[in-house]
Amino acid sequence: MTHDRKTNIIYIVIIGLVALLLQAFFVPIIEIGVWRPDIVLLGVLYIGYRYGVIAGILSGFILGIFQDSMSPLPLGITSLANSVIGFAAGQIRQFKLAYNARILASVILILIQGCIFYFFYQLRAEATYGYLLLTRVFPNTIYTFLIGLLISFFISSKTEKI
Repeated sequence: MTHDRKTNIIYIVIIGLVALLLQAFFVPIIEIGVWRPDIVLLGVLYIGYRYGVIAGILSGFILGIFQDSMSPLPLGITSLANSVIGFAAGQIRQFKLAYNARILASVILILIQGCIFYFFYQLRAEATYGYLLLTRVFPNTIYTFLIGLLISFFISSKTEKI
């Protein structure tokens, strides 16, 4: 294993751990009713964009399993949705999109992740899929996107100063 590959694995693990910790301890503080941002999904998107398809899929699956284990939901729903999004982010990486196009792609991927997640969630819930789309998917997509922009702003302003 080369030095760069080891370093990349360490960075991916750090990103995943930070995302899980923020999801577990910070998100409950800022959630609004049932609307909550998905920091783990933002980490999966970043890993997919930065390190490619395989890293995106693996991080989506592993972080999704950990995220599912921290919630009362059935194991595997989040890992499936996050794996699909990690794959898509890795595929989008190959296009080398401009910043604005990557932002639009991120919004679409966050929306798709919510659609996949709540499709399987509604099978066990008493709510209809349309209701869940309107009350959970769309607000959570906007909330996750805004938190992602905020994180992106702080990370990019820190790296520009160095």
